[in-house]
Amino acid sequence: MTETRTVPGPRPHVLVDGWALTIRAIRVTLRNPVLLMMATFFPLILLVLITVSFGSLVAPGGSRADYVNFSLPLFAVMGIMFAGLGTAMTTYDDLQSGFDRRLRAMPISRAAPLIGRIAGDAVRNLITLLAVIGVGYLLGFRFTGGLPGAIGFLVLPLVFGTGVAWMMVAIAVHAKSGEAVGSALNAILLVASFLSTGFVPRQDLPAWIQPVAAANPVSSVVEAMRGLASAGPVATPTWRALAWTVALTVVFATLAIRGYRRR
Repeated sequence: MTETRTVPGPRPHVLVDGWALTIRAIRVTLRNPVLLMMATFFPLILLVLITVSFGSLVAPGGSRADYVNFSLPLFAVMGIMFAGLGTAMTTYDDLQSGFDRRLRAMPISRAAPLIGRIAGDAVRNLITLLAVIGVGYLLGFRFTGGLPGAIGFLVLPLVFGTGVAWMMVAIAVHAKSGEAVGSALNAILLVASFLSTGFVPRQDLPAWIQPVAAANPVSSVVEAMRGLASAGPVATPTWRALAWTVALTVVFATLAIRGYRRR
């Protein structure tokens, strides 16, 4: 009597599978410049309009370059957050298309598609960040905190963008329609941007907004970036920004992975 043995298939490995899907996400981004335009257009328009039209009003006694150096961190963070809309929409599209069904039929880690999406979209975030800084340089923005500060200025919003991306993916996994994803996230991002210390110092905000702005994670990232760019205070806002990033990642990564496995 002949014994039949089943040859085991390849075991899924989250790092290997995630890397392959990261490369796929990067290629999709580079082949679709509309995604980049959507992420950069809004913050760039705001940067130019507010600086040119209202910079002297918001920062009386200062030059246009002074206000650009003050406000550019907010527009950089806004660019990364609004790039997260693309993360949410592409995740939702993958879930509704045959691509996700093909992945589920393959012996890959169930977390790999989400990890690959977020890691790949970090490249788009970097491109968005560099575009905002480039336009800011034309308007007078300068790094005065040395090379370590400039590197930190680039790294911190990208790290924070990881936590934001997990939030976007979690919402996309649980959303019932693509329209719901876009409308809900647009409102959240706009409120988080404008109720922060990005446009004006906290002490110049109305009294009832100041506690909200102080607790806003966008304020922590923006204030840390200002310090990194100008050799100012960075310890407290940086720790707050990193704490928010960890909290967003832990909470929403858990929700996203659980929701994806249940689909």
